[in-house]
Amino acid sequence: MYTNAVPWIALAVSGLSVCFAGLAFWTSREKLRLDLYNRRFDVYSRTLDFYHALLGWAPTQSEKGTASLQDSPELIATQKAFIKASREAQFLFKDGSGIKTQLEQVHEDSIGIIGLKRDVLPKLNGPELIPFNEKCDVCWKRFHEAIPSLEGKMSDYLDFHRIW
Repeated sequence: MYTNAVPWIALAVSGLSVCFAGLAFWTSREKLRLDLYNRRFDVYSRTLDFYHALLGWAPTQSEKGTASLQDSPELIATQKAFIKASREAQFLFKDGSGIKTQLEQVHEDSIGIIGLKRDVLPKLNGPELIPFNEKCDVCWKRFHEAIPSLEGKMSDYLDFHRIW
């Protein structure tokens, strides 16, 4: 009587093992998807943080004299976080997405903005200031346009309803 039940018990245990393996696979896949989403969103978030810190930044007199950001710890921290995020982006987004290139352009523009506000604008006045002001305006315009552009480029990667 019990000898006929052994194959059925083995089959039930095997079926249960397959169910648990499938559940473990699904859980691992969802965790990977969530981790990728969080890392990718962090790139966007750090870019926004840096953008807002730079918008509100004005160089102090000592910064103008030393060409440093010694009195702007928030800007330094957000800039470092942004640089790290833009380097991570090369591993998180496909090469053809244009995200890495756009983040590099944002970085170049931010360096231009900081340099112009801190090093150039305080030393010049009058007509000699006009070309530098125009250059700063171009950098700001690209930076402003980069945010919605990045949102569009990252939207496929931040769609939590898809796995990749």
